[in-house]
Amino acid sequence: MVDILTYYDEHPINEPSIRTALAKEGKSLESVIPSDLFPYDQDHYGGLEAVKALAASAGFAKGSRVLDVCSGMGGPARYIANSYGCDVVGLDINESRTLSANRLTEAVGLARHVEFVCGDAVAMPLAENTFTHVISQEAFLHIQDKGSLFRNIKKVLGSKGRLVFTDWVASPNLSDREQSMLRSGMAAAGIHQESEYRKYILGAGFETVDAEDLSEWWAKILRERFQMYRSKAGEAGAAFGLGRFKEFIDAYQIFVEAVEAGKLGGARFTACTG
Repeated sequence: MVDILTYYDEHPINEPSIRTALAKEGKSLESVIPSDLFPYDQDHYGGLEAVKALAASAGFAKGSRVLDVCSGMGGPARYIANSYGCDVVGLDINESRTLSANRLTEAVGLARHVEFVCGDAVAMPLAENTFTHVISQEAFLHIQDKGSLFRNIKKVLGSKGRLVFTDWVASPNLSDREQSMLRSGMAAAGIHQESEYRKYILGAGFETVDAEDLSEWWAKILRERFQMYRSKAGEAGAAFGLGRFKEFIDAYQIFVEAVEAGKLGGARFTACTG
């Protein structure tokens, strides 16, 4: 079973892959602007289109203070800061990706407005009532202790704070075997149905929660994303070994097929503190 740190240490979207993609355009990290990274640093489903939809639900404004939980390579945080004039903090448990995110941010001149902190989402090393918004994209599936997760999010949000996140949503038809394979191959430690998510969020003290079904859209875009990952066999295999890359691809194929079969989908949740 792959653990979450190894899964993202060996993920095909990483700092070297971003540098390689820039080099193919004749660019280097020493001479780029934020938009140069946007095609390559969005490690979530739907790219910038998804971030824009999330931002519309969040209602960012200049002066908003945003926390991106499980921020990865930092693409959404940089886009939001650059586009909306927000200050953004990214929190991620993986130290190597936190360091990469900070380097990429420094390179594009956004370090005054975006910073990344290494820490656990179920024990956030952040002050209470600090943020106006908390966001996340396809990351909470890796966190088993949803109760602690949402209590920590509620703690760092101020009054009238807003949580917007996208994540996997299971149907009753997702088998125990499929859940076990996704847990083993993609570090999916906590897969839940929509009703379970609502219970966790309201149980943490949020006053309202709404959900928008993204399953049909994901079924259309994830096959293409799967092919993109497969195209990285050469560089990812050289970096992490072909055996590990094959494990990643095999698990991702199970995920895509579950979405296409309607056994697994996605939703964008929006919750408010009052």
